[in-house]
Amino acid sequence: MAEELQSLLEKIQRNGIEKAAAERDEMLKKAQEQADAILAGAQEKADALRAEAQRDADALKKRAESAIRQAARDILLDLNVELKKRVEAITRARLDEALSADFMARIVSDIARSVLQNNGESALEVMVSPAKCDELTARLAASAGQDMVEKISVFPNSAAGRGLKISVNGDQVFFDFSDAALTEMICAYAGSRVAAVIAAKDE
Repeated sequence: MAEELQSLLEKIQRNGIEKAAAERDEMLKKAQEQADAILAGAQEKADALRAEAQRDADALKKRAESAIRQAARDILLDLNVELKKRVEAITRARLDEALSADFMARIVSDIARSVLQNNGESALEVMVSPAKCDELTARLAASAGQDMVEKISVFPNSAAGRGLKISVNGDQVFFDFSDAALTEMICAYAGSRVAAVIAAKDE
């Protein structure tokens, strides 16, 4: 009887141990699965956060580069405008010195020789600044010669600015040597040169 009882107790104990071991193994398995799931989720979230951070960094870099390029373009445009203003101011100041009565008399004389010698019936009309009209007339007599001076009409007109305008036989087509026309021509040339220099610097 005692042996049977002992055998029963051992069997109960063995079953209990085996059941406990099985339950323990099952719990460990579930715990491992949960840990793996948590790690996988954490890794996935970390990857997503890294990808989002990289996208934000790339977008910020692109915005910064775009802002820098725009600022550089704005600076170059402002510089171009300022340089053109300065070129125009310098040109106007120098033209006032360059457009002397002597210089304008040479211009009129050269055109008169070219036009009047080829066509004896032609006549020149010269508009000049009222302040320089008398002086130009006097200079022409010396530089063009009396025979040509007779075919040149010089009269004051503020439309010529500080320079002069010349028409042949009263035509509306002028040789325009007004300070405004010369300034525009010089600034157009100088402006293209300035723009080319700035563009080269930009590259």
